[in-house]
Amino acid sequence: MPQVLRCPHCQKSMQVPDNASGKTVRCPSCQKPFQVPGSAAPPVAAPPAARPPAPGPTGNGARVQAMPAAPPAPATPANCPACGATLLEGAVSCMDCGYLVQAEAAAAEAEGPPNLCANPACGVANPPGERNCQRCASPLPIAGGTLLHGRYRLDKLLKMGGFGAVYKATDTKQNNREVAIKDMIGNDPQEFAIRLNFFRREAEILRSLDTVPIVPKMYDFIHQGQTAHLVMEFIRGKDMLDILEANANKPFPLPLVVEWGKSICDVLATMHNQQPPVIHRDLKPDNIMLLEDQRSIKMIDFGTARDLGRTVKERMAGKTRVYTEGYAPPEQIVGKPEARSDLFALAATLFHLATGKAPEGFYTAKELEGQLADPKSPLPPQFRWFYELIKINLSEDINDRYFSAREIKGDLEKQRVTKEVSCPKCKTVNKVRTPYCTKCAEALTDPTAPCAMCGKFNRMGSRCCIHCGNRLR
Repeated sequence: MPQVLRCPHCQKSMQVPDNASGKTVRCPSCQKPFQVPGSAAPPVAAPPAARPPAPGPTGNGARVQAMPAAPPAPATPANCPACGATLLEGAVSCMDCGYLVQAEAAAAEAEGPPNLCANPACGVANPPGERNCQRCASPLPIAGGTLLHGRYRLDKLLKMGGFGAVYKATDTKQNNREVAIKDMIGNDPQEFAIRLNFFRREAEILRSLDTVPIVPKMYDFIHQGQTAHLVMEFIRGKDMLDILEANANKPFPLPLVVEWGKSICDVLATMHNQQPPVIHRDLKPDNIMLLEDQRSIKMIDFGTARDLGRTVKERMAGKTRVYTEGYAPPEQIVGKPEARSDLFALAATLFHLATGKAPEGFYTAKELEGQLADPKSPLPPQFRWFYELIKINLSEDINDRYFSAREIKGDLEKQRVTKEVSCPKCKTVNKVRTPYCTKCAEALTDPTAPCAMCGKFNRMGSRCCIHCGNRLR
């Protein structure tokens, strides 16, 4: 009985005699010869034909008849549709990026380009429309051109992390204004509810900083079901860390770094003076954008900022450990940050921008101390005051740092480190940051938070409560 099989070249069906196993025959359609397998494939039912098949050419005595043409099977593409790498013949997936080459790939391509996983450890291409990576389950970015809330057209993915993605978008109802949209990611309902609180707090912090020039404007906050979006001013520029790395870590001019320090002090002072005080917790070059004029800056990403709490119990409670190594002081690393923790991060950031060297926390303070004491120090003489200011604010002991961003800004403006202050009552000269006058006991610094033991107030710089003797930070 004749057997029905497919030509390995053109995939069209044909009949071969029962005794053709192991023989070479020629396909009647594409005219290419091939060898019939030793054990012929199981019979395939031929579709009903309107008329008998026309006889075709023979090879080695085998009578071959052409069957009605079947739809051609999708051929494996020569290159991966996702990354362009050359594919092996018959490959089911790309060896470079892992993209699955399926029979319906042609139909998928018609719907849109593959969706690449943003996880740097994965990078697999996924079919269009997927929201989670098929390999690592990481969230996938939203396709470009998507219209959110009937108003915001997504143009480009700018950044993606574990908690959210940031897109450049166009506000079609506001004269096609360019905006940045932060999309909160959270598939689990409980996880989404937790993250939503952080997202709302970031929106509130941005609103409270609306009058500070170097903070992006917050336009809109939208929460619908399991989605939440923060719409902000789009900043044209690059973050400072990218610029440093692209220029072989060449430092920025010191006068410019000093001006940037003053502007950042304005942001921190506004945050720290709120009731309750708000701390940033992640100040670093990555979160500062240099604009296209190469002089102006903007601070971005307030997602880790939080308030210190209104009560003594809330202030003393351990906080979530959020920090970047090298920019965070010891108290923040153990979950006990306060406003002066941001001053440590500010000093570390200014050091990085001024030297091109990544800071190593308070070890950098030790290094600077040695350089300042060395008469052959490489530090420029006219800016020794700047490095001394940096050294003080990188101190391991929180009480050895400046007390406020306002105080740092004052010394940046005067271009010197203030070392002495006069008592307003008796005019006695005291060392700067001494809590009480050494002669008349007049208070010289701002009040601290209430003592955790007795609830009474002391002055900044006090190491022990003057009322009950409790150890203060």
